[in-house]
Amino acid sequence: MLDFQEYGKNACTKLLSCGHMCGGTFGETQCLPCLHGCSNNASLRQDSDDMCMICFTEALSCAPAIQLQCGHVFHLHCCKAVLMKRWAGPRITFSFSLCPICKLDINHPTLEELLEPIKDLYKDVRRKALMRLEYEGLHTVEAVQTPGARFYNDPASYAMDRYAYYVCFKCNKAYYGGEARCDADAGDSYDPAELVCGACSDVARAQMCPKHGADFLEYKCRYCCSVAVFFCFGTTHFCNPCHDDFQRVTILSKGELPVCPAGPRATQLEGDECPLHVKHPATGEEFALGCGVCRNAHTF
Repeated sequence: MLDFQEYGKNACTKLLSCGHMCGGTFGETQCLPCLHGCSNNASLRQDSDDMCMICFTEALSCAPAIQLQCGHVFHLHCCKAVLMKRWAGPRITFSFSLCPICKLDINHPTLEELLEPIKDLYKDVRRKALMRLEYEGLHTVEAVQTPGARFYNDPASYAMDRYAYYVCFKCNKAYYGGEARCDADAGDSYDPAELVCGACSDVARAQMCPKHGADFLEYKCRYCCSVAVFFCFGTTHFCNPCHDDFQRVTILSKGELPVCPAGPRATQLEGDECPLHVKHPATGEEFALGCGVCRNAHTF
């Protein structure tokens, strides 16, 4: 009953020239084209009986709907729910902000208040990912369009797919958490309060970068040679795999921990080359890697 009351408050009460009620939203500057086949709008390919392709439970005519800039129609409340829920899992992704049908950006004046912070976050992640890509020397056309690999139209798309970023629970800023392939085992069950950037989890008093401030401050995972993503118990940095396995790795004695090079989930790697390419204390101790961008500058 509450849903229908909410739908009623958000529904447009105007009568279209064809005689049908508008299926759009209250206060819209331009009515939704008629969903009953009366519209000559070439961009409209759906009708009132089509299911909303977000909820898949109700026809478009069952609730106030909007036509996105791309031309596709969805329930207003479904679009809002998707934008408020955002991405699944800890890693920031932006597929939720794309039209489910054509994969173009979701765009409509009614959604602007929800879209504005998402667009700002996208710009921030894009900027940081591009900066890291450039410092690692992977921003050239040859690197971005590697034969046999996925084709990328531009370095920004490649950078945002290559690197994993997370939202800090304390400062609400995006921070780097390693390459995306290291994020493959991350589950959707996590505590957002444990996602804390290097600046907000500075238990080892890392030196502030004079060039980049605290934006790229990073920590080593306590139990392997990976960049940390999670900060737990107010004392401990974990990468994704070690965090998933924290009940086991945290009770390992110092003698049971692997030595550098240590792999995710506190496993011993072969050889003697550290994946982080830095000298650091023994596994089991906290260590600040410092500014991630400056740390990788030698590869530019």
